[in-house]
Amino acid sequence: MTLHPSIDGTRLEATEYLDLLDLDFEALLEASGDLGLDVPGCPGWTIADLLSHLVSVLRRRVVSLDLDAAPEGRGWGEIAEGMDVRDVLREVYGDVCVRLRSRDQNEKTWSFRPEEQTVGFWHRRLAHEISVHRWDAQSASRGIEGADPIDPVLASDGIDELLGWLMTSHPEYPQAGATGQTVLMSAGEHSWRIILNPMSVEVVGGSGDAGALMAAEPSGLLLEMWGRPGEHGVATMGDPVALRLLREHIAARGF
Repeated sequence: MTLHPSIDGTRLEATEYLDLLDLDFEALLEASGDLGLDVPGCPGWTIADLLSHLVSVLRRRVVSLDLDAAPEGRGWGEIAEGMDVRDVLREVYGDVCVRLRSRDQNEKTWSFRPEEQTVGFWHRRLAHEISVHRWDAQSASRGIEGADPIDPVLASDGIDELLGWLMTSHPEYPQAGATGQTVLMSAGEHSWRIILNPMSVEVVGGSGDAGALMAAEPSGLLLEMWGRPGEHGVATMGDPVALRLLREHIAARGF
């Protein structure tokens, strides 16, 4: 098995993902002193709910990495009575990290993306999962404007990851009016040219002619794509139809 390549050369080394993951995890816990605070980017959730979600995510990773198969069942995020969700999260995070650091990124394991069934998929995915939820926790405890931006190198790769997911046909989401319009997305040192077709999206790394432009610093653009509230400094210009179609395409996939 080999890693699925990034579109614009954003992919990090495994050790880089894991080091950034550690930094964001510690910052997330630091921002989680008050479990009752509402999380602006996750309507209906408190910080306790956010941490329970991460317990669920990480418990399932322990199982999938041990079995190299999809985890089954429910209740992954349940916290036993009398336990502090922060302590539970720290323990399961340690369990996941032992597994991620002990296996080569090219080893085969289950993931929810058929095109990349590798341990390296989880190095990348969990770094992005924790970084965005660290921002969520800080936005709850400090206010949206007080949350630290996502590391720019990691955020650029997060954009690349999401755009890669768009390049799969989704017949359940046909786009009326999509006829090959193009959008250039730009963040820091990286750019992606997006071609919008009725049943699929094509993404090519690098700059090029396009009918519309969407540009911001990497963290702002990634948070915008994930639908996080606040002003993220995203500038747009050009074909409004192309921009609308791209936003609809992203929203239809639940980002």
